[in-house]
Amino acid sequence: MAEAAEETGIPRRAVLAGGAAGLGLARPRRARAAEGGGRRVAVFGAGVAGLTAAHELAERGFEVTVHERRSVAGGKSRSLYVPHSGTGGRRGLPGEHGLRAVFGFYHNLPDTLRRIPLAGGGTVHGNLVAVDRVEFARAGGRRSVTLPLRPWTAALSDPGLLVRSLAGALEEAFALPPGETLFYARQLVILFTSCRERLFGQWEYVPWWDFIRAGRMSREYQQVLGGNVQLLQALRPATASSRTCGQGYEALLYDALGRGTDGPADAVLDGPTSEAWIDPWVDHLRALGVRFVFGSAVERLEPQRGRVAWAATRTARGGTERVDADWFVVAVPSDRAVRLWNPALRAADPRLAAMDGLQQTWCSGVQFFLRRPADVIAGHVAHVDSPWKLVSIDQSKLWRAPFERTWGDGLARESLSVVVSDWDTPGVLYGRPARQCTRAEVAREVWAQLRAHLGAAVLPDSSLHSWYLDEAISEGADGLRNDDPFLMNTTGSWDLRPEAVTAVGNLFLAGDWVRTYSNVDFATMETANEAGRRAAAGVLAAAGGADGAGVRTFKGYEAPEFALARAVDKERWRLGLPHLLDTGR
Repeated sequence: MAEAAEETGIPRRAVLAGGAAGLGLARPRRARAAEGGGRRVAVFGAGVAGLTAAHELAERGFEVTVHERRSVAGGKSRSLYVPHSGTGGRRGLPGEHGLRAVFGFYHNLPDTLRRIPLAGGGTVHGNLVAVDRVEFARAGGRRSVTLPLRPWTAALSDPGLLVRSLAGALEEAFALPPGETLFYARQLVILFTSCRERLFGQWEYVPWWDFIRAGRMSREYQQVLGGNVQLLQALRPATASSRTCGQGYEALLYDALGRGTDGPADAVLDGPTSEAWIDPWVDHLRALGVRFVFGSAVERLEPQRGRVAWAATRTARGGTERVDADWFVVAVPSDRAVRLWNPALRAADPRLAAMDGLQQTWCSGVQFFLRRPADVIAGHVAHVDSPWKLVSIDQSKLWRAPFERTWGDGLARESLSVVVSDWDTPGVLYGRPARQCTRAEVAREVWAQLRAHLGAAVLPDSSLHSWYLDEAISEGADGLRNDDPFLMNTTGSWDLRPEAVTAVGNLFLAGDWVRTYSNVDFATMETANEAGRRAAAGVLAAAGGADGAGVRTFKGYEAPEFALARAVDKERWRLGLPHLLDTGR
């Protein structure tokens, strides 16, 4: 198994030329050392990023307190149990905010999972189960495609041969017109072989839909290749940065080739996320001395002389409490973080003010509990023709414990978990976007779209025991509301994202909205974990390299075969020339 390159602390970056001006890719200024060398850290947010920062700092002897507005840890990764659904000693039916997948190109997250012990021995990493197949299901009588997840062979040293190989694979799998697959494959290879300067100076500002010319292509091309980026996670083809999409597809290519992976191409936990991962993590952090304050939502940061003097939190009872610490880590979602940036903080670090331009999107889950097993694969299913861009997994097929004896009332035998990635396109039942439906209508609409792809015989109405929609989705007078939106990577959004280390002496940031530098930079557990590591590295650096221990972060794999092509493209970028394959645009 190939190991990814590793780095420590805050990454080194070069200032890019040309259109990359103002990207802020220079080495960030280190925060001042703590006055008196204090070791108290307040972390606001108990999602993956906040827990990661707490983990790294607690291991190095810092006194960490984690404040979380909810009553449980895990953020978007926590499990959501259906109230009053467990009987006879069984636990409540487990729901999820969305799908949980640990891809082979993840390196930061698996490293953390290996460092979380289980009470009975082993680590949380041992709770991962490999997924060996993925299905692209089609509606309307179109042919569905099931692909085995096994190593693929492709020549990377010859860009032309790689284009033909990718085009041939797409044509064979999806029966698309040869000319269209060839063009799409060429566009992918352009991204794979572009220099960093072009990626951030050109492709960052080109929408994915335009880059692959989806508007000029067939309906099949638009459905299968244009919209599939939305199946990845919280991306929109009309607005997503081509750089972001290209880096994501490059990481998936390396997974398919077995290059630089830290495990199988696709893996899931062998039980509900909280039980298999979050709860053991919290137990371990407590054993390291981390203190948790639940029902504590940060509302204010008070700056004095270039530092945060103290913070204020709103308690579960509605009161206000002052939080004193030497170091402050903000690990709440971006839409909540910007509310904390008062004029003084914005003046101290203009990158905080730039976050006002970041956009959020919805990407939430619904679980269907079935009375009898469904004849679907034990893997992820992308419902290609679904207007709401659904991805599902019959997750309980991969769980260790028998479902009907462990959760619910004994009548529900399986859990079919579905994530809804498009809340703005009209559905097939009510003709309205998901945002304009009731919670019950969302569930019925999703069920109908699943049946259109998998078949009524596979999912008969009689098999449906119950459903549970993400509790963050609530009904209001003007439609649904979402308490847990995702960061949406739009063109140019890199310019708006801050570093983990701020210009405020003792303020650090963690979340999937912080700039990260591994394989991908859209909202994932991996990027949240990396951001938490970078925040912890910033605290250590500011504290004078406490204990002499740096925080490890992992770079994404880079194919050596692409090095020459990228060097050529770097020279062409310097000369103001297009990419060598970028002809006839």
